[in-house]
Amino acid sequence: MARLSSTEHVCVAIVGGGIAGLSLARMLEQVGISYALWEAKQEFAPNLGASVGLGPQGLRILDQLGVVEQLEVHEVEHHSWEHRDANGNLHATFTSWSQLRPTLGYSGIFLERQRLEQILYDSVKDKFPLRTSKRVISIKDSEHAATLVASDGTSLTCEFVAGADGVRSLVRREIERKSLGSASHGGFDAKFACVYGISDPHPAIGPGRHFTVYRPDASLLVFTGMDGVAYWFLFEELKRTIQYNARERFSQVDIDRLFAQTADTLVTDGVRWAEIIQRRRVAIMAALEEGIADTMFHGRMLLLGDSAHKMTPHSGMGANQALESAAAFVNVLRSLLAQTHTRHIPASKIRSCLAAYERRRKLRVTEATEIASMKCRMELKIGPDSDVFWQRLGKMSDEQSLGLMLRSFSGAEYLEKWPCGGARVAQYCAAADAIRRNAASAPVEVQAAARL
Repeated sequence: MARLSSTEHVCVAIVGGGIAGLSLARMLEQVGISYALWEAKQEFAPNLGASVGLGPQGLRILDQLGVVEQLEVHEVEHHSWEHRDANGNLHATFTSWSQLRPTLGYSGIFLERQRLEQILYDSVKDKFPLRTSKRVISIKDSEHAATLVASDGTSLTCEFVAGADGVRSLVRREIERKSLGSASHGGFDAKFACVYGISDPHPAIGPGRHFTVYRPDASLLVFTGMDGVAYWFLFEELKRTIQYNARERFSQVDIDRLFAQTADTLVTDGVRWAEIIQRRRVAIMAALEEGIADTMFHGRMLLLGDSAHKMTPHSGMGANQALESAAAFVNVLRSLLAQTHTRHIPASKIRSCLAAYERRRKLRVTEATEIASMKCRMELKIGPDSDVFWQRLGKMSDEQSLGLMLRSFSGAEYLEKWPCGGARVAQYCAAADAIRRNAASAPVEVQAAARL
């Protein structure tokens, strides 16, 4: 690949080197589309102590990127998912997650976010387009090209600017400024906060266990991965709204207050929450912004990942939707490039391409964000719908639980006509086609549960 000078022109300039940005870089390299990725931090895959959940839809894409086997060394056999109330009463138990691999070819994995980002970074063969300490300070979008300028004075021209720069996205601000005349932030305010943590194994809890504890004010979500390491989330209803521009920081005092408030909560038989807290390796508290960009593109700029759609962690969709958005963009981009034989793509074709990208993504990310928001509120026992949800949860069978998951996964984006990916990709695609055909005939009670 030709080396980039400060004025080199590429097809896609990626802003941000997290999961969305690195996965997009790997995709573009695989099919020979020129790109450059600018990351503001001084390193890729920093150790920030966060975890990530990957579902079948994300793993299918990662299989197409050639890295799924490296991730599946962290996979454990699913045991069960317990749902309890604030008093420790067991309300429902599901084992349906264990049926995902036989049906779709993939299951689910929980691991440190740093490991996923490192695997994605390592998968990129030519590292030269991956640049750190490149903080974008301006984007100029014209009919002929877009120009990025970094704080170190270097610049880059491109056909597309892919904003994978997180919830505080500069690219989104530029899109909003040019399309709306102001920054609306798509609502990205926060009414909830979360303490993210990782704890050493508890001797009474083995691998592959999932636990949800429904409590007013503060709820719990715990997953155990390889060797029983616990990846957990302690959610708090703030009773107020943190405005997007406020950027409120939480202290150890806030974390300790929540720990004390929930310490005696029963997670599973014989295990109190305090015992998991005592084994913690890391605990970080942050506000949970929620929102979807009013528009996911303007001119030559587009959004993917948290810059476009930020959701609570309750449905484990954040990283998976970032992977889906990267795949959706590459699908429409390859279609465009197959019809374009010039180095510079006319602005009208750029707009048509990005409009197609937004159509592919808007409905799905809206549904994913709404489901995550609903689960957040149900687990915190907010509003009368939480009581209805709780009643239905107690009556739900494993088969119905599996059906809800499969319908969600059946609509997932993947890389079309891709040069890489084995038999499991084909298995997933065939199963998804069958699930979509049968969805309309699902029992009424299952459809009702899906809506709530």
